[in-house]
Amino acid sequence: MGPRLTEARNPRTASIDRADSATIVHLIQAEDRAVPEAVGSQAAAIARVVDEVVERFRRGGRLIYVGAGTSGRLGALDATECPPTFGVQPDLVRAIIAGGPGALVRTAEGAEDSRTGGAEAVRELGVKPADLVLGIATSGTTPYVLGALDEAAALGAGTAFLGCAEPSDEVVGLADHLILPLVGPEVIAGSTRLKAGTATKLVLNTITTAAMIRTGRVYENLMVDLRARSAKLVDRGIRIFRTLTGESRREARHALIRTGGAVKTALAMHALDVDRALAERYLDCVDGFLGLAIERFSSAERPSYGGYPEAPGWPDSAALLERLRAAPAHLVDAQAEGAAADAEGHRVPADPTSWTPGQHAAHLAAFEREAVRPRLECWFDDPGEGEGIRVFDDWTARVAPAVETDFEAAAEAFAAARAATAAVIPEPVDAALTRRARIGDETVTLYQFLRGVAQHDAAHEERVRERVHPALLSGADA
Repeated sequence: MGPRLTEARNPRTASIDRADSATIVHLIQAEDRAVPEAVGSQAAAIARVVDEVVERFRRGGRLIYVGAGTSGRLGALDATECPPTFGVQPDLVRAIIAGGPGALVRTAEGAEDSRTGGAEAVRELGVKPADLVLGIATSGTTPYVLGALDEAAALGAGTAFLGCAEPSDEVVGLADHLILPLVGPEVIAGSTRLKAGTATKLVLNTITTAAMIRTGRVYENLMVDLRARSAKLVDRGIRIFRTLTGESRREARHALIRTGGAVKTALAMHALDVDRALAERYLDCVDGFLGLAIERFSSAERPSYGGYPEAPGWPDSAALLERLRAAPAHLVDAQAEGAAADAEGHRVPADPTSWTPGQHAAHLAAFEREAVRPRLECWFDDPGEGEGIRVFDDWTARVAPAVETDFEAAAEAFAAARAATAAVIPEPVDAALTRRARIGDETVTLYQFLRGVAQHDAAHEERVRERVHPALLSGADA
């Protein structure tokens, strides 16, 4: 059958073709019991990959799975389940499968043989150095996966490999991390959807779950970062809110309505007794960790609305600038997502009196022109060495509510204004971002100021994307 472990014949099942149903089930289950032990042997390697994923998320990167057949489908399954479970955007964890999306429901066996196909898919997805590409090939030899890893490495991205056979020298050379649960021969020789597939599912579950916990998307052992965007998630969100607060179902429902179904924000508002905007700001100050937000900002001496202490886990300067540059494109994506939800008829706006997407985009463009860029220009209008403390008025200076306008035109204006702002920041960036200024009652670095701008971007992006499922508005409170 060949030298690969996944293709070897299993002596314990050699007579399975003559067995009755009860014996077949017993044999399969006996083999399955070896899978957790094999996965457990890779605990240290999996933890190293989790650390890498967390670091890349904080740099604005993504986790990208690449696989063929069962491996590709399991990668796609794990990636698809992250948004509803943890409230992340769909592009944070992505999956590439040989043969394209159609291969999820119809076999495309020949596609796995194309090494160039894997490389092309990586390029088409726009893989960048901040990303981590995890190739999944239980046999360790799939050309499509090897081509994808080779291209990812050439683009400067991080690489990892998950397989159930001893890796080739090429794999060892391509992957920064190796996860190798050697589950042994399958019940049916070569049928890697069995033990190898089970091991793959366990490993992927562990990687994404641990990474989401490490990035503040879980409180205690509850998935508080979920968004109540289906009847099931509405019910789960209400139950989580009630479990942690002791409030009635009616109060839980109203709390989630006020946040557009964002459970963690509703919990922060309740625990800290603040409005939504300040709850979001405090959560962002602690990298999204609800427990840390409650601990740090429960005292009467908590910072004002503009308070932005630097904290471990914040993105480095390059990642922060990338986040700012990408904000206009993210706003456009949010509008498309919200429009699709409206077209489906499954969701309604959280607040009928709220701004339209065009108003949000127009506000961001005006805010950029009138509140952000003028301060940056003054920040660097310094004939000395940049040691002086500039003094500004409250940086949250009011920008008049935007008038109704076409979204596309307003989004283009925001993109142009943001590009002009980015051009103001001089090199070297790290030195520039340490400059300080007095804004209102606080002294902040330029990094802290821009972090606040990024949070402001994110808040408006969320409002454009935001919809409340009808179940949240019409459900019974009994």
